[in-house]
Amino acid sequence: MCTLKKLATIFLFAVSVSLIFTACGEDSEETSNFEQERDELVSDLESLKNDLDDQIEDLSSRIERAGDEADEGLETALDELRDDRSDLERAIDNTKNATEENWESVKSETENLYDRVSSTLNDWADEIRERFNNN
Repeated sequence: MCTLKKLATIFLFAVSVSLIFTACGEDSEETSNFEQERDELVSDLESLKNDLDDQIEDLSSRIERAGDEADEGLETALDELRDDRSDLERAIDNTKNATEENWESVKSETENLYDRVSSTLNDWADEIRERFNNN
């Protein structure tokens, strides 16, 4: 009888240890998914920021070459692109510093910003090409 109790105790202990490791593995997988999503979003933001930097540089050069004849709307566009770049910088920092607890909120806000800036960048790039006839 004593041996049966020992075997039952060992069995329960083994099952408990197995459950603990399984639970820890799931937490580790969730953490890994969170970190992967975060890293991918940071990469997307940095890529968009690089595209925005290229557009800012191109627009700045065009305005400089146009001199006094530069369209005032282009100056406004340049200011807006620079503001968007600042927003992206903040979003990159926020995303890098996100925790699992605030991830969903940070992710949602950041994805909305990404969509807005990406759309604005595409719109301005089209307008610049039209204004300067692809020069």
